[in-house]
Amino acid sequence: MTCTLFLVRHGATAANAEGRYVGWEDHPLSADGLAQAEAAARYLSRFRLTGMRTSDLMRCRQTAERIGRATGLTPAPDPRLRELNFGRFSGLTYEEIARQWPEELAAWLADPEHAPPPGGESLASLRSRALAALPRQDGAVVVTHGGVIRTVLAHLTGRGLWDWRVPPGAMVLLRWDGERAVDEPRVWRPEAGE
Repeated sequence: MTCTLFLVRHGATAANAEGRYVGWEDHPLSADGLAQAEAAARYLSRFRLTGMRTSDLMRCRQTAERIGRATGLTPAPDPRLRELNFGRFSGLTYEEIARQWPEELAAWLADPEHAPPPGGESLASLRSRALAALPRQDGAVVVTHGGVIRTVLAHLTGRGLWDWRVPPGAMVLLRWDGERAVDEPRVWRPEAGE
């Protein structure tokens, strides 16, 4: 059975704006992020939706709460929808990681599928838990993180992880059959007026 899902990346945080690997750290939305969450909520309010799952981290819960108010849906937190656990890289910029953990960074970049950051998790682990958390019901909303969305899209389409640009506040219309995307997923960011 084919179903349509709306995948929503949480709105921006101050750490996103600084280019930090946030991972499982809990950060609130910035003013821009709150505006992005409101734009997503307004956009989704025009559809008949059937349910909403969200990462249990604050930035996703804040986004999901706004969508819930606009749509009447109650967000169901699910830790399987968390961002990649970056371990000791969490909270650092790429430059800081390269300076503090050069060998570990090189090992991770050489095989992110199987080699986790120190104290973190691999992409294979993220993909497994994220796919298991995707609802199999038509018209559901999933509020999650950029890494989760890119990993899911790469797996379901057979394309590369970095083929997908999913900025904070972006939304993906995904039609899938439980195994693969049935057409090209559409990625966009609703504007404040939509």
